Amino acid sequence: MRKIACFAAPALFAAALAAPLLAAGPRTPAPSPADVVRTRIAGLRELGAAFKNVSDGMRGDPQIILIQQSARQIKNASNAMNGWFPAGSGPQRGIKTAAKPEIWTRAADFNTAKANFARQADAFQAAAASGNVANIRSAFRQLGGTCKGCHDPFRVPEQN
Repeated sequence: MRKIACFAAPALFAAALAAPLLAAGPRTPAPSPADVVRTRIAGLRELGAAFKNVSDGMRGDPQIILIQQSARQIKNASNAMNGWFPAGSGPQRGIKTAAKPEIWTRAADFNTAKANFARQADAFQAAAASGNVANIRSAFRQLGGTCKGCHDPFRVPEQN
């Protein structure tokens, strides 16, 4: 019985090491910088649409359900944003982006600005969930203020 255990243990050990590699399946190629920028732009457009929905939903009789759905979208985008700016997806020849190089050269500052936005997105979602219109308005103003923390230093201004 002892001999069987001695021979089985290395095989089980090897199988345990190989399992994660086999489970991962074939590797997919990393997205191109252009693909990353397209994903980022799409995400930021959805974020902008969610902000517009909140702004529109606050006019007149507040549309709490719309605001709550939009708050969830904003929170989800604030988390997804961490994957939208990988190294190599900045301004480069042939790829149009409003991202300034400072996103990568001042990464700590950019990460702080993203974290501030994410905290305020969480607070805004909590306010929206409460249904208290005064709290929603206040949290939305504070959330909007964090946008400036990224747009001013890290985004190329729009040309009129």
